[in-house]
Amino acid sequence: MREIAPDVYHVPLTPRNAVNAYVVGNVLVDTGLSTSAGALKRIVREHDLQAIALTHAHGDHVGSAKKLKDEFGLPVWVGTNDKAATEEGKAVKKDPFNTRGISTVAGLLGDFAAVKVDRTLNEGDEIAAGFTVLDTPGHSSGHVSFWRAEDKTLICGDVFFNMHLLTTIPGLRQPPGPFTFNPRENRDSERKLAELRPKTVGFGHGPVIDDDAAEQLRDFVAKLPN
Repeated sequence: MREIAPDVYHVPLTPRNAVNAYVVGNVLVDTGLSTSAGALKRIVREHDLQAIALTHAHGDHVGSAKKLKDEFGLPVWVGTNDKAATEEGKAVKKDPFNTRGISTVAGLLGDFAAVKVDRTLNEGDEIAAGFTVLDTPGHSSGHVSFWRAEDKTLICGDVFFNMHLLTTIPGLRQPPGPFTFNPRENRDSERKLAELRPKTVGFGHGPVIDDDAAEQLRDFVAKLPN
């Protein structure tokens, strides 16, 4: 666990930053996989966390939310358009992960224990430590990111990946197509975030960028198709 900006901590939940969570003030951002609960319970206790804010409703971000809510009574917050998926425990998937056989594997990767949503998040809402909500749909219809304009710190979930999914080699990439509900809309969200020129960026997958983040995002989106 490392402080990446004032009152903001990066919490790697698997080796090589393959799955990440964050602590923003007294709020836990994302809960990793179902197997991440043990590590996150310790952090909830040590930091007296008071809520869970989810970037989106996929199993590698919502995986431990129900366990943490049940044990600590933490309210769960998620983007308005991901509320239904969060409460059903069913990640939205595209072909070919909807086909027979492959859908079983996809379920293991994407689905999760359903959890009741206590608050829906929309553009401009405040969460904690000076962060506000940005609507960044595409990877899921209700995907949100968290932005602090004061020091240009961004937590962007899966709008961008900062690693290769199979090799875990760092580098900006598109999120996986079968799990990205609307790739064109996601590219629009990538451009929206790049225009903010963030100084520090935390991703759901891959290492934090805290050096030349604005330049890296700018160069990445410049090569995107329409």
